[in-house]
Amino acid sequence: MARAFCCPARLRIVGAGGAALALVLAATGCDATEPTPSPVPASAPSPTAAAPSPAAVPTPPPNREVPLPKVAVSVPTATQAAHPLTASPELTKARARLAKAVKDHGRDPSNPWAIGHSMLALGADLELTNGTQAIDHLFATYAETVDVGGDGPGDDPGVAFPKSRGDIRIEPHSDLVLKALVEGGVGPERAVTVVGTPRTVLGLYRHSLHRTWVTGSGGRYRTSLSNMNDTPWALQALSTWAPEGYSWTAIGGHDMTMDAFAEAGLVELEQASAALMQAKARGVMPGKDGKGILAYTCGGQHLIQGVAHAVARGFGPEDGPERVCAQRDLLRWRIDHELGTLDPILASEQGQGRPVAIVLQDQRLKFVGHALETLSKFDAYGLCEWTEADAKARDRLGVEIVRSVEALDALGVFADLQAVRHNKALDPFRANSGGAEQVYLDLLGDSAHTVRGIDLATGKGTIAF
Repeated sequence: MARAFCCPARLRIVGAGGAALALVLAATGCDATEPTPSPVPASAPSPTAAAPSPAAVPTPPPNREVPLPKVAVSVPTATQAAHPLTASPELTKARARLAKAVKDHGRDPSNPWAIGHSMLALGADLELTNGTQAIDHLFATYAETVDVGGDGPGDDPGVAFPKSRGDIRIEPHSDLVLKALVEGGVGPERAVTVVGTPRTVLGLYRHSLHRTWVTGSGGRYRTSLSNMNDTPWALQALSTWAPEGYSWTAIGGHDMTMDAFAEAGLVELEQASAALMQAKARGVMPGKDGKGILAYTCGGQHLIQGVAHAVARGFGPEDGPERVCAQRDLLRWRIDHELGTLDPILASEQGQGRPVAIVLQDQRLKFVGHALETLSKFDAYGLCEWTEADAKARDRLGVEIVRSVEALDALGVFADLQAVRHNKALDPFRANSGGAEQVYLDLLGDSAHTVRGIDLATGKGTIAF
């Protein structure tokens, strides 16, 4: 996902429900409340050095003792939900509305972040508005080569996507593009062009291995990525192709195993969700406070997905499946937690102003769309026993998606997303992350994830597992 918004201090919300509304607006996954980034040792070179021009000679990095890892990839087959949902006419209509928004706005060659999300929703073979294949365009236009070591400069370079280039957001979360590719079934030998040179997607995968390490213990993890909140995309992508028992040496000489990476993600997830797990056990329903798992991207659902995928692939501790299934059960409980906070505000006078309503309705779509995606992935993995409670939660999420889409339609959002993009009244709700532009990107990304969730739930979508 793109960066989520923050509710700035200067945004004054008055009235009886103002305090609750301000808290919800401030507790929807904004960067300011995310876990503190883990420090990266000074000895670790940047994972994405500036891309040289085709005629330039790559400059050897200062630390050359760690080349790209070797890996005999184990590419899985595509699987789908074992208990598919029969979509209602209303859900089918909502899916079409969201897919149209993604198709109309997510194939812009100048918006790589949107392209990545659109491939997730519409397929990796997506064609952009300029007539090029999305994969070819992303690598040819935005990828970089990285000289990481070996016998000489440039002999075995990695491939990477920078987080951004100027004002262009490319990969705000590490391995967002790689995760979309491997989940969509793109193979490691897929030919691409990077800085004018023929490469393969395997080069992107190997470089991700090279730059990724996690060390420490629960609550005290250090990682080469921005922080533990930045690891889920890499965890899913790397575990998808990693062979059983795989280990590698990452940048700076850090010895890594896929089991250790999966276990670190699981422990991080458990610690982040501990407060909600305790509330569930006590039978209480607290309001949203922006802490713990709620401070992670999209309410931590990417973390759940990344950990569940790695554990389902056989990585992590022996009791990993049982522990991950407890997180699935918590997610069902969180439906009431999320909607029980948002819906009363939306029904009140405080939630009736159009800018506020747009932001809150998108937050609602974000949760229910991602939750359907997450629950449907669990069904496809077969990691946990599918229960009547899961079926009821999935059915409810489908109904809630319809309600969110209809509400956004009533606000005129999908009729003119460009108007949302340029609506200055939305700027205060994303003051620290791009204003109305970020609201536009959030709506586009959340629409893509919801389409993906619906397709997985109905058995029409597959996942490489």
